[in-house]
Amino acid sequence: MMSRRAVLAMSSTAAAGIALAAIAWLAARRLTTVELGFFFSFLSFGALIQLCDFGLSYSALQTAGHLVGSGRLGELPALAARVSRWNLATVCTASLAVFVAGWATFSATGAAGWQRPWMAYVLAVLMHQLTMPRMSLREGSGKVAQVWTVRLVYECIAGFACLTALHFGAGLWSLAVFSATRAAVSAAWLIANRLRVNDGEPVFSMERWMAEIWPFQWRMGVSGLSGFLIFRAFALIVMSEQGPIAAGEIGLASSLMNLLITVSTAWPLSQAARYAALNAGGGTDELRHEFPKMLWASTALAAVAAVGSSLVLWRAREMGIAVALRLPDAWTTAIVLCTAVIHHFVSCFAVFLRSQGREPLLWASVLGSIATGLAVWLAAHYGTLRDVAIANLILVSIGIPIVLSLFRPRWKLLAK
Repeated sequence: MMSRRAVLAMSSTAAAGIALAAIAWLAARRLTTVELGFFFSFLSFGALIQLCDFGLSYSALQTAGHLVGSGRLGELPALAARVSRWNLATVCTASLAVFVAGWATFSATGAAGWQRPWMAYVLAVLMHQLTMPRMSLREGSGKVAQVWTVRLVYECIAGFACLTALHFGAGLWSLAVFSATRAAVSAAWLIANRLRVNDGEPVFSMERWMAEIWPFQWRMGVSGLSGFLIFRAFALIVMSEQGPIAAGEIGLASSLMNLLITVSTAWPLSQAARYAALNAGGGTDELRHEFPKMLWASTALAAVAAVGSSLVLWRAREMGIAVALRLPDAWTTAIVLCTAVIHHFVSCFAVFLRSQGREPLLWASVLGSIATGLAVWLAAHYGTLRDVAIANLILVSIGIPIVLSLFRPRWKLLAK
């Protein structure tokens, strides 16, 4: 049976999923085929800004979990202050770089009308990203239910705001509304629940950061950027090779894949702080008992969702429903969705391995992302969208034997 925090996590991501599905549906109806390509390309670049915190959110969650597990929760305010300073510097730098890269990419298409919405969207994503590591700190410190409740609230409000903007003809501006609303709700909760540093508490120095957090953080950062090439860069690559219309098709299919990944992996990710605390506190028996149940139950749920979604979309295409017709053909869409199940399976093991404060998948992720980016580019340059989907499926599947080879020796150690 799922815990309350897992239920809240999945409810939040389900709300986000429903909102994004509704946004994609309305965008497919309200935007032109060219605008739809820009829509999903904006989202791809926005994901890159979020990843450019270089693993800060996840490492902050893990560090807070270790502080709780080792009885050092009083150090959390000092850690939060250091996280905020680091986040401000990296996010501002990343946002500027992504803004310039996006401007160059979109200018090459010769289309018009994207410039001001692009500027507003980058600013809105920047504001939201400034809140994310501090939310992760609260989650890692034990406020899992409260943080996921806030996420549930802002996903609902932001989704409604974006849909409203799309309905009234805001077009690409609706994405800026979406991210700005998420930022506002998160910031309001953080201000109302801010941490205060008391006199006499230790300062979390940069030297301590580099010794205790950075060795794990940089690995998470590189792994996250690698994941961008594996799951988020499709629309950008296809836009550069086949134009904005094809980018809109693969972008819509990829958004459904990422939606399924987001919802299904909420379950294992909601256990990340607990697994870190169990590792720090010596709770190996509980970990060995809980992990297999989570792995198989959540993977089964992901598989059912992928198959069901593929059948529904196939039927919708047969019925001539507009949104389904904006997708690639039915088989290509099904291949893209099946890729999400494999990613979920690998992600479950990644959560377990990372709970030990390590990133053993680093070099596999880096090499896999390079291979995936190259394969997707070759498929887009010389083949069809189905070739792009098949190339990605094959390369993601290679992650299964890799993650199992890393997992088995660590699992045996827990039994001793």
